[in-house]
Amino acid sequence: MTPLMRQYNDVKAANPGCILFFRMGDFYELFENDAVIASKVLGLTLTSRNNGGAKESALCGFPHHAAERYIPKMLAAGHRVAICEQMEDPKLAKGIVKREVIEVISAGTSFSENNLDAKQSSYICAFLKTRDGAALAIADISTGYFAVGQSTLANVESEIERRSPKEILVCAPMQTRIMQTNIPEQQFEFDFCKNVLEGHFKKIDLQDEYLTRAAGALLFYLLEQKKSGLSHIIKIDDIPWSDYMALDPATQRNLELTTPLHPEDSNSTLLSVMDFTKTAMGGRCLREWISHPLVSFENISNRLACVEELANSPIFLDDIAESMKPIPDMERAMGRVGSGRANARDVQSLGKSLLQAERIIDCLRNLKGKKFGEIASKLELARGKGQEICALLKDELPLTVREGNLIRQGASEEIENFREEIQGKKNWISNLETREKERLGIPSLKVGYNKVFGYYIEITASHAHKKVPGEYIRKQTLSTGERYITPEMKDVESFILNAESQLFEKEYKVFCELRNKVHEWRADLQIIANAIAELDCISSLALAARRYGLTKPIVNNGDRIKIAGGRHPVISTQPDIQFIPNEIDISNSETRFMLITGPNMAGKSTYLRQTALITLLAQIGSYVPADLAEIGIVDKIFTRVGASDRLARGLSTFMLEMTETANILQNATPKSLILLDEIGRGTSTFDGLSIAWAITEFLHDIPEKSAKTIFATHYHELTNLIEDLEHAANFQIAVKESNGKLLFLRKVLPGACDSSYGIHVAEMAGVPDEVVRRAKRILLRLEKEKIDPSDGAHKPKEAQLSFFEPPPMSENTELLLRELKAANPDEMTPMQALQFLGKIREYV
Repeated sequence: MTPLMRQYNDVKAANPGCILFFRMGDFYELFENDAVIASKVLGLTLTSRNNGGAKESALCGFPHHAAERYIPKMLAAGHRVAICEQMEDPKLAKGIVKREVIEVISAGTSFSENNLDAKQSSYICAFLKTRDGAALAIADISTGYFAVGQSTLANVESEIERRSPKEILVCAPMQTRIMQTNIPEQQFEFDFCKNVLEGHFKKIDLQDEYLTRAAGALLFYLLEQKKSGLSHIIKIDDIPWSDYMALDPATQRNLELTTPLHPEDSNSTLLSVMDFTKTAMGGRCLREWISHPLVSFENISNRLACVEELANSPIFLDDIAESMKPIPDMERAMGRVGSGRANARDVQSLGKSLLQAERIIDCLRNLKGKKFGEIASKLELARGKGQEICALLKDELPLTVREGNLIRQGASEEIENFREEIQGKKNWISNLETREKERLGIPSLKVGYNKVFGYYIEITASHAHKKVPGEYIRKQTLSTGERYITPEMKDVESFILNAESQLFEKEYKVFCELRNKVHEWRADLQIIANAIAELDCISSLALAARRYGLTKPIVNNGDRIKIAGGRHPVISTQPDIQFIPNEIDISNSETRFMLITGPNMAGKSTYLRQTALITLLAQIGSYVPADLAEIGIVDKIFTRVGASDRLARGLSTFMLEMTETANILQNATPKSLILLDEIGRGTSTFDGLSIAWAITEFLHDIPEKSAKTIFATHYHELTNLIEDLEHAANFQIAVKESNGKLLFLRKVLPGACDSSYGIHVAEMAGVPDEVVRRAKRILLRLEKEKIDPSDGAHKPKEAQLSFFEPPPMSENTELLLRELKAANPDEMTPMQALQFLGKIREYV
């Protein structure tokens, strides 16, 4: 094995599980299995060469400047990348060039803007099961956020779904779609983790073994990956489980709060229509607000009052929105400062943000809300800091910090004096020719420069007879004359040649002092950034209220949800859609169970989702798409909407449906809102009906589970059951049948629907005519056997339908009569009449 490959293998062994980007000159090289993987992911040409072994080794590579483009692709493919750099100049190296891994990059630990979504946090978390639940530590290394919490397993899984981390650290595999990184159990040991935390935070005590273990394991992983201090992580927050509404993972997905069910439908989320934020911090904050609705009446009311004041003050709203636009991403710039990665542009962006924060204070003086006063008070911390940064740095800055052009003219006395000295020496050189011509009386004398001799004085041969001063030192004889140097000239030349690098070093020193000072402000800067993000979110909700004509909801601690003229907040804002508003009035003390029947495609699922989304919007402190909305605060929203097999987890459609339903029945409270769509359809008809029946009784009759429930179903047999339940009522999605065709009216009306119109929907969908006609015959046969749910036990009669008995003699007659009644000869063309006659002949 060659020395190079021995070095490569040593580095590779020290970084297991990583794709190693191995720096060789101007290229990153990858060897063996890493090369095979990278060639497929990155589309690189795979070659091979003999590296001293018995056989050829796979090899691929790319120019070092392309790493920023290739690293995101490797992360997206689920790989971790170790960056191995040359730690010395190859020209000066004695033997093999020294190399070290300077950073390990994974999905959850990247600082690069190329790997980050500006308006989405880049979370990484550590998960640890406890005796009666789980502990969770979560961080965003790009901003310095770090928090821990301990709760039930359901709450922790819900929080993971809300945060959508890029990576999760575990000591035992778990079932999740998130990239998992298994770490050794000893890195979760209490004493080890306690030492890690104390080493970073100095004094900290989380008062709990599991919280300490989760936080310590996560922090150690981050420190090991970054190979540098993470001084921008300055505190550990608590995850406030009780401050916000419980939303299980299924509900978050079904309601499409921040992530679409189908990746291509990026405009289908609630966040996509409500996001009018102007800053990256505000965008991330709004995502957190939408996924964490509040449950405190006081907190909701305070936020809603701010939105109302801005929505009613369009001039001030526009001023604030415009003031937000120039503000760069303060949080991530601070993250780069804290990790020692910030360049001059990062620091300058913080300066500009702080200057803009001072301007926002002036906008807030016109507003009366208490919250605006609190935000203005926090922004006061910016006073003077922005001026200090921007007064020192130039307007146009390079990407690198060691090549000068950083410090503004006159900003640093030391640098200014040095620049003057440099200019003085350059002036001395430029004036030397004139001075010597006059002094020596040689008009042809000239001062020149070349790379061999540097600066020189040239005297032509015609004047060579004149006496040359004693300080002149002959350096070169030419056919045309002589070239000289002087000690003073060489001293000036040496100064000028070294001055540039010295100036760069002085500028870098002053910049580092500024960067360190900015880092010392990190606590204040975090407060300022949070205040800007909060104000941006409030103004975004106010802008949405004005853009869509939303209404301020009445939020209270009651048990009633009453909505008039309610609209789906996403669908109703789409262009070219004429949305039909609907009403709902549901409460624990009156009608708390709504059974909705109607055909597919009529709008049942939309009605369920819009009720949940209006409630959720009200509890984040937003205006809502309705003419009137009275929202009694709910503690949890549960949904069982839609179905999709999770074969990778071994869950069929029905198993998934029952798993999610079990979660609802176990965790619902009278303060909850439950939305059920087609429970029981994944199994046989009578199994499904029986399950739906029992669930209806359970949610209606058990006091501690009697949540406000909307149940959309095709089981029309349940409608008779509902009539016997005190706090339940039947509702239907209205349809109109004309000439055998269905018209969906999209209105929810009292009463039960007498048909599911499934065959009509199949016909509308283009199912062949012969299948539709056969389905109608089978339906007639099935309708001969009825299920009567009106008995006192509320249980379905045992029955078994037969598909093999001959049909009643009246079947074709009944079908013929239906077709004739549905026909309208006055509207038929001659051709349609002939086609109709041909159709009814089949029933004769």
